Amino acid sequence: MDSSFNNLYTEHYNRVYYAALKMTRDSSLAEDILQETFIKAHDRMDEIKDEAKVGAWLSTIATRKAIDWLRKEKRLVTLPIEELPFKDATLDVEDVVEQRLQIEETFHAISTLPPKLRIVLKLSCLEGKREKEIAEELGLTQACVKSRLYRARAAMKSEAIRVIHTA
Repeated sequence: MDSSFNNLYTEHYNRVYYAALKMTRDSSLAEDILQETFIKAHDRMDEIKDEAKVGAWLSTIATRKAIDWLRKEKRLVTLPIEELPFKDATLDVEDVVEQRLQIEETFHAISTLPPKLRIVLKLSCLEGKREKEIAEELGLTQACVKSRLYRARAAMKSEAIRVIHTA
C-alpha cells in the first residue's frame, strides 16, 4: 500500500466512518462500510482529479454503500425519542406525551419510505441541507434530489391522510 493512500485513509477516516454511522446507527456495520469504501477508493485512486473533493467523494461512496445495505436488509433506521429535544419546558405531561406520539408517528412514516427517498428527506429535514448539498453528497443531480424530496413529502402526506382515515 503506498503512502498517498495511507494519508488519504488517515485524513478521511473519521468523515467516512461518521457518514456510514449516520446512515446505519450501527458502529460495527459502519466499520464494515468504511472498509468497503476505502477498498473501492483504493481501486479507483487513478480517477481522482480534484484533491479538494476527495472527502465528499468518499462520503458519497460510504453513503451509497450504506443505502445499498439498508435496501438489501430493508432495515428501518430511527432515532431514539429520548434524543429529541423539546423546546417548550412549560408543557404539561399530556402535551409532552402527545408530542412524543406525533414524533414517533412521523419517524415511523419516514422509516417506511424507500431508502432513496428516506435519505434525501433525512438530509433535508433533519440535517438542514440544501438540495445542492444533498446532490453533491449523494452524487445526484439537483433535479433528481428535488424530485425525490417531492415524492417523499407526497408519500408522507398520503401516509398522514391514511392514518387519519383509519383512526
